[in-house]
Amino acid sequence: MASIAIAKAAHNRSADNGVLLSIVMTGALSAAALLLQGKLPAADTKSSMVAAVGWFALSGILAIVWGRLTMFKSVALAGVVRATTIRRLTPFFSVLLAWVFLGETISEVGGLGMALMAASFALLYYDNRQKLSSHDLFPGANLQRGYLYGLICTALYATSYVVRKQGLDGVHDPFFGALTGSLAALGYYVVGCLFSSKLRAEVGLLTLRPDPWQVAAATLLALGQISQFVAFNNSGVGRVTIINSMEIFLSSYLAIMVFKTEKQPSALVAGATVVATAGVIFVALG
Repeated sequence: MASIAIAKAAHNRSADNGVLLSIVMTGALSAAALLLQGKLPAADTKSSMVAAVGWFALSGILAIVWGRLTMFKSVALAGVVRATTIRRLTPFFSVLLAWVFLGETISEVGGLGMALMAASFALLYYDNRQKLSSHDLFPGANLQRGYLYGLICTALYATSYVVRKQGLDGVHDPFFGALTGSLAALGYYVVGCLFSSKLRAEVGLLTLRPDPWQVAAATLLALGQISQFVAFNNSGVGRVTIINSMEIFLSSYLAIMVFKTEKQPSALVAGATVVATAGVIFVALG
């Protein structure tokens, strides 16, 4: 639903303002959840609390700021179906990062799944080369830039998942983690405003009445972020990432059949979706 709202908002106002609004919404909702929880987060030692805060803050910058900025750009330029298909590469990067930094092994089945994910992106790229004009898809489309932003977004989110899990291993409080990440993201904007007139303009836009679709996108992203923190606190990175991959079915259906934000995808794009989904299944089995 957040992807649909982003696509709708992109035609009305700067999508970057929607990112900042989503950060504020994440902070507000996670703070409310922490208060309703009725207890303060606890850690085994002071050093583990400090380390967890650092991991949560880094996760906030990676996912809530940079990840959402690139996700907004990817959806706005490549469309919901293509952008979500690219983001199915997240397990690809997650498994690689777990192999490099956590010493986890990659089975033959998992390796096959990763190869299928890479092949799905190759199909998307080939489909792009066949298009005479990106504008034939929807107003403002730019597939090459959209795919680039999608790849960057995927790598950022995969890294943030590993970082977020590290923080939760020290402090088992998902609401505290979400609040810390959103505060770090807000701090990023505060510091950035000292050096960037563009960021100051975006903060100024936040005081205006936002587009209803931006409010919807911000709220949905915030709820997704917080629920994902809860999921990571109760399960592993790989399993949560695999479950997230089911988004491709829901977002594609909503974009094409319900909200009609874009046209029926070509056979190559549909094939890329199937290949990416098969890759996710093999990674899960591996």
